[in-house]
Amino acid sequence: MAIMAMPSGRFSCFSHGSVVTGDLMMRILVVANLPPYVLGGAENQVARLVEAWADQGYRVAVAGHRIPSGVLRLGGAEIRTYHLAVSNRAGRGGKAASYFFSMARLLHRIKRNFDVIYCRGLGDGAISICVLKAIKEVRLPLLACPINAKGDGDSHFIRSIPGWRLLVGMINRQCDAINLIAPAIGADLEELGIQGPRIARIPNGIKLGAPVQKSSVASIRRLVWTGRLTAQKGIDILLEALSKVVAAGREFRLEIIGSGPDSALLLQQCRQLGLEKKVRFAGAVAQDAMRTQLAEADVFLLPSRYEGMSNAALEAMEAGLPVLLTRCGGMDTYIDESIGWICEPENVDELTTALLKMLDTPADQVVAMGHRARLLVERNFQIEKIAQRNAELLKELVEASLH
Repeated sequence: MAIMAMPSGRFSCFSHGSVVTGDLMMRILVVANLPPYVLGGAENQVARLVEAWADQGYRVAVAGHRIPSGVLRLGGAEIRTYHLAVSNRAGRGGKAASYFFSMARLLHRIKRNFDVIYCRGLGDGAISICVLKAIKEVRLPLLACPINAKGDGDSHFIRSIPGWRLLVGMINRQCDAINLIAPAIGADLEELGIQGPRIARIPNGIKLGAPVQKSSVASIRRLVWTGRLTAQKGIDILLEALSKVVAAGREFRLEIIGSGPDSALLLQQCRQLGLEKKVRFAGAVAQDAMRTQLAEADVFLLPSRYEGMSNAALEAMEAGLPVLLTRCGGMDTYIDESIGWICEPENVDELTTALLKMLDTPADQVVAMGHRARLLVERNFQIEKIAQRNAELLKELVEASLH
């Protein structure tokens, strides 16, 4: 049975040559991981989308290699989940092969229950589905959403695969659409030669809470960073820059919220630079407590080496914080000097200059910048609107697949 989107939002169902109209809602299979099993920006964004789609009446299930099979509650929705069994015993090749066969077995069993596939990332999931579409095992339309630009992002992953140019050709033929959450991802894909799929430009989204009422900032400016402590996030560069800020005689307090594989190295670097009294590693914080932590700060820092569309920055701006961030081709494309401070990535001197400029910005201007950051989020990133834009794109792909 195939399902076609109608202008009214209703669907036509085709089964054995007959046509029946009704109020069936689109059935979306999401290929991604989810919190609390994986705590990252991409996973948080998927959870927001899935919850919003379920609230809007769409039927959604999620398949991932780091989530269990069962039912997961997201907000008021109960979401069916499927575990993709992956083996790391035979290195990267073995992992990719086990992922593919696990995906093939799952889709062979459940593909008739869905109308379209949404895949977060242009990695093993999207590649496996493209292969299955190429051999006619799966005919569902595919929307892939790359996660990161530059650095070790999706483009780098594809280039690292032997025979990657053949994969690019297959993606061009089998992937129906690619959504660019950040403009810089488009340039990466063009360099790869990916030009066949339809291109959409829908950013990440966030649920809006009540506006934080802030009328002042602390006399010693309170800075905050949130995320996973990995090389991508540039905390080592930030600590080097902060040591220069201290040498320039400026005061601040920085709260680093999160954990990750680089925790011990960064703690050691912090001590070596003599920043223990100014920088606090707070560890991981529950997602439902994050907004309170952000609301207590004055400015959010994002010194990443590369990014997609930073969920951490969205969360900070939603909580009314101005942002200091590096130019990674994502959130920085929405920011001007009325909302934050921007510098080049992996450049200690530029980051130091931006930090000094931020610390010298008058308090009333910092408050006003935070208010404008919140307005930017309200106008561009409300998750309900972002989810509906994605859903409309998915409906169009379903309809196109029937012609």
